[in-house]
Amino acid sequence: MRWLIVSGDQVLASADSFLFEQATFESLTAGIHGVALKVGQIELDDQCCDCYCWFIESADSIARLASGFQFYSLRSFLLRQSDVAFQLLGASVQLGYWLKDHQFCGRCAQTLSMREDDRALYCSSCDHRHYPRLSPCVIMLVTQGNRCLLAVHKRAPAPIFTALAGFVEAGETLEQAVAREVLEEVGVKVSHCEYVGSQPWPFPGQLMIGFIVQAASDQPTIDLQDDEISEARWFNFDQLPELIPPAQTLSGQLIRHFVQRCQKA
Repeated sequence: MRWLIVSGDQVLASADSFLFEQATFESLTAGIHGVALKVGQIELDDQCCDCYCWFIESADSIARLASGFQFYSLRSFLLRQSDVAFQLLGASVQLGYWLKDHQFCGRCAQTLSMREDDRALYCSSCDHRHYPRLSPCVIMLVTQGNRCLLAVHKRAPAPIFTALAGFVEAGETLEQAVAREVLEEVGVKVSHCEYVGSQPWPFPGQLMIGFIVQAASDQPTIDLQDDEISEARWFNFDQLPELIPPAQTLSGQLIRHFVQRCQKA
C-alpha cells in the first residue's frame, strides 16, 4: 500500500516521490484531519500496489511540520511523470474536489457519507448516490490536405498554437459537438470526423476525446467567432510553429499523428 497526500490541486512530494509508505504517511499526518479514499493502483518493483489518498483542507498544516517535503501543483507533474503516474495524480486531485464540493445532498441537503462498497457519496435520507462527475470535451485537429488549423487561446500563459476544443452539450453526439465547436470558434465547416484517442484531463475534471477532422471545402476561410481565441492559422505539416503542445497532451498527440500521416503519404 502507498499513500498520496492532496490538498486542492496541490500534491505533497519529497525529492524522491509523491508516494509514501505507511510509516512515513502516519508521521506526516499525525494529528491532522483528513479523508482517505482508494484512488487506484500502480506497479512498484514488478508488483501491483494499491494507492490511497489522504485529502486535507489546508496544505499549511503539513508544510510547517515536514522538512524536505513540499506541495506542488498538479500541472507541474505533467511533463515529469509517466502517463500512469500522472493519471493517478490526476484522479486523486479530481476525487479531492469531488469530496469537497459534494458534502451535502443536492436533493435534500442532508450530509453525505462515503459508501464502503462503491465509489459514491450516499444520502441515507433520500437514498441517493452521488458519483464523481466528468465533463466530456472534444478536442479536434482540423485539416485540409497537408495543412492543419492551429489556434492560440487568450487564456494561455504563452502563445502556444494548439488544436481546437470545447465541451459537449446536453443532447449532442461527439461528432455534433466537434462540428459545432469548430464552426463557432473559427467559422469552418468540417466533415469526416475520425476518432484518435482520449485522455483524462484533471483541470479540474474533463475527459478529452480527440479527433482529426477535414475541412468541408477546399479553400476554407478562417473567421474567428469565439472571443476566447486570439489567433488561428493554417500550417503545413512540415512548417509548424515553434510552440505547440507537448506529446504528453492529447492536443500534442493529434498534431504529431497528423504529421506522421503526412510524412508517410
